[in-house]
Amino acid sequence: MKLWSLAAGLLLAMPFAQAQDADQPDWQDPVWAELMATPPAASELSIVASELSIHEITTSRQEQLAESEKAAELALAAGNWAGAEQHLLQALAGYPGAHRLRLKLASLLYGRGALNDARAQLQQGLALFPQQPALRLTLARILVAEHRFAAAWKVLNGADPELAAHLDYYALMAEAGRRSGQCEAAIPLYHRLLAQQDSGPWWLGLGLCQRSLGRDFTAAFEQARASVDLGVASLQFVEQQLEQHGTTQTH
Repeated sequence: MKLWSLAAGLLLAMPFAQAQDADQPDWQDPVWAELMATPPAASELSIVASELSIHEITTSRQEQLAESEKAAELALAAGNWAGAEQHLLQALAGYPGAHRLRLKLASLLYGRGALNDARAQLQQGLALFPQQPALRLTLARILVAEHRFAAAWKVLNGADPELAAHLDYYALMAEAGRRSGQCEAAIPLYHRLLAQQDSGPWWLGLGLCQRSLGRDFTAAFEQARASVDLGVASLQFVEQQLEQHGTTQTH
């Protein structure tokens, strides 16, 4: 604070003429001459203005969405489900591309049993953003919970996100395909998944598809039996099937 006062005092004590001279540019300087001869083009000024405008809009959007999300969380914490849903609906009315808020709204609707409304929200999002994988995956999960496997297969088959970043998407797609009689299409999916990661349920799904098509399924079932992430009931089923198959082969 003392240093700041001293510096301010020295600046105030500086003769006015000296300060005035320091503020005046040297018009003979070639740099100044060049700047004066070539002022910024109108297009450059337009670009700068547009960049500032985009930044302001983006910041405003983020702030408004954050406020809506916080308001919904507070309403939900207070047990006001209707209020939470209303906050999210209002945010989506202004920003239909706020996918996270749409997923939260669909989750709230599903949680209180409004299944039609939950599906409708996800379908509205997909109508605007058909390649959004999270919306498709959530809608497909609802359909699978309702045992509508063919519908889930159709929903997931409508986009092609990157496999490595969306293993859960393709795992559900393969399972929906198997359960809806689409094993010819599901088998390549299982192979692609297993090339990324070893998984007992995926080996089991592959084997079940092979068995339903009359193909040899023992290799897949043996891989499933050797995996560490297969549930007890599934493991018992696999062992039973392998035992029956072995008995059939010896007779």
